[in-house]
Amino acid sequence: MVAEASHRVLYVDDEPTLVFLITRALQKLGIASEGFASAEEALAAFGREPRAFILVLTDLTMPGGMSGLELAQAVLAIRPDTAVVIASGAIDPAEAQRAAAVGVRTVIHKPAKVAEMAQLVSGLLRELV
Repeated sequence: MVAEASHRVLYVDDEPTLVFLITRALQKLGIASEGFASAEEALAAFGREPRAFILVLTDLTMPGGMSGLELAQAVLAIRPDTAVVIASGAIDPAEAQRAAAVGVRTVIHKPAKVAEMAQLVSGLLRELV
């Protein structure tokens, strides 16, 4: 699947290595993506081109700054029809409820392998396009 220019994925995680690996894996699948290790930087990029992204996938917990849930709220305030997905290694039911209340499309368990995450994103995009 090749994502059109307006079908980019915005991937956000506080681990720079993971951001690099995931965005590279998505690009190898033909999925245009942009990655950030900072929610604030990701939000700035989204704010500059809100129609450029079809999917925002963010980690829930990002120490030292804006959380994934706060990023989701900000993205959806700019463009309410954006598909926002939160990924987490562990999420409690109360956080999942808060995410749903904000408008997050789904919460996914972060797979252990980069290839699994890339395939998961590819599947999400098939649902959206």
